[in-house]
Parts: sequence; C-alpha cells; structure tokens
Amino acid sequence: MPETQFDFTTADEKKSYVRTMFSDIAGRYDFLNHFLSFGMDYRWRRKAAGLIKKHVAGIAEPRILDIACGTGDLSFEILRQIPNAKITGIDLAKPMLEIFEQKIAERKASITIGEGDVEALSFPDGTFDAVTIGFATRNFTRLEVAFKEIARVLKPGGIFVNLELSKPRTVPMKQLYAFYSRAILPLLGKTISRNTEAYRYLPDSIQRFPEREEIMKMLQTAGFSQTEWKDLSAGIVTMHVGRK
Repeated sequence: MPETQFDFTTADEKKSYVRTMFSDIAGRYDFLNHFLSFGMDYRWRRKAAGLIKKHVAGIAEPRILDIACGTGDLSFEILRQIPNAKITGIDLAKPMLEIFEQKIAERKASITIGEGDVEALSFPDGTFDAVTIGFATRNFTRLEVAFKEIARVLKPGGIFVNLELSKPRTVPMKQLYAFYSRAILPLLGKTISRNTEAYRYLPDSIQRFPEREEIMKMLQTAGFSQTEWKDLSAGIVTMHVGRK
C-alpha cells in the first residue's frame, strides 16, 4: 500500500479534519482500539494511571484532567485506581463525548465531561494535580501551544502523563511494526470502521510525530522542570512524562 500524505494548509484545517474523522468512527472506536492493539491498550492505560496514582498519593481529592478523552477508557481506568479522584474529560468530537456520557450513566460514575480544545483550555491557572492524554497528541495542530496550556493549568508539582503510539527503534520490532501499520492496520481499520481515510491517517500521523527526545525539549520549553520518557511494548507506545 502506498504511503499517504496528509498535508494540512492551516492548523484549523487539521483540527476540523480530526474532529470530523473521530466523530465518524466514534461508534466503533472502542472495539477498534482493543482489536487493533491485540488488547495491549488496556495494559498501557493501567501503566499511565498507575503512575498518576503514585504521584497524587496523599492528596484527598486529586483533580485530574483527561484531554482528548474520547469515549472515556483512560478516565475510567484512572477512576478505578484512584476512586477519590475528581476527573474532568474534554474532547473536540461530540459523538465521542456522547458515548462517554452513556458509559458514565451506566456505571454511575462521577466524571465531568465537555467539549474543549487543548490549545485554549478554559480552566484557571493551577487547577489540576495531574493531566493525562491517551493516544491523541499526534492529532494536535500546535504541540508547543498545547504543552504550554497543559503546564499552565497544572498546579506546582503537578504531573503530565502522555501515552502515544510511537516508532519502535529495535530490530525486528521496527520492521514488523512498520509492515503492520502500513499494510495490515489500514486494511483492518477500513473493513471494520468503514472509514477509508481514518486508518490511513493513523500510520501517517505516527510517522510525522516528533521523536521522544524532541518531545522532551518541547515539554521543557513549555515549563516542565522534570521530563522523561519510557517505551512500552518494545517501543510501540511511548509514555512521555513532565513534572511541573
């Protein structure tokens, strides 16, 4: 399958594309996440939530912001591990939030959700003890702006944990994953989601996403005093961490 190129003329053009794309696949999003990752996405979310749990230990009711929350899988995992957390989830795609809202009602969970843009967060400075993102930063239009906004709404000493699909660096995983993401994933995604472009965009966005070291530099520039990254599942996913 030939490489696809998604060249957006403006930041707003990409933002509109992402909103429309995720709105279109919202109904099949959860199944596709679990199916295409062979169920490993559950483990990745547990890792991120566990790190946040360790960081906010001792805080009576930690306030946590889940950006680009989608249908809520990461928020629910955080709540499972930190039952006393006050979680707020925001997303650009309303259909995603509608599914999240249904889950909240079914589980009788206490989570606040609403539409929101990471590049213009509507929260005061120093609102949250932790901010998290699960597999969405490669969809952002201006990472530097997003990271500055995240740092702004974090309390001093707060933590930012970002899970993102990555490019494995070791042999043979590098070659195997390249084949899977370019040939197998788009075919399966298209068949199940009935959206031709969504799962052609996915591997393209992974290839275009900055390397781990560059993300660390961006976080430091945004105001994070401590930064680190950790590869999960042989580098299929990277967890970027920033402490304010």
